[in-house]
Amino acid sequence: MKKLIKLTGVLFSSLMMSTAFAVQGFNMSTAHIMDANKDGKITKDEYMQHSKDMAAWEKMDTNKDGMLDENEIKTGFNDK
Repeated sequence: MKKLIKLTGVLFSSLMMSTAFAVQGFNMSTAHIMDANKDGKITKDEYMQHSKDMAAWEKMDTNKDGMLDENEIKTGFNDK
């Protein structure tokens, strides 16, 4: 029963986070949350944990290296 409660909590939190990103849009705060390993770059895997908007990813990853660096993040998030 405790595992079910924890799982429900995790699923609810994920849903709320996804909804918050959709409502507020992307910004630098969102970028910091997405950057799971805090290396200053967002990998495609890190991005996919929070968004399934691949059109936005393709637009932001201008050098097509599979990562969003600081300039791509600033440009892409301000562009959205």
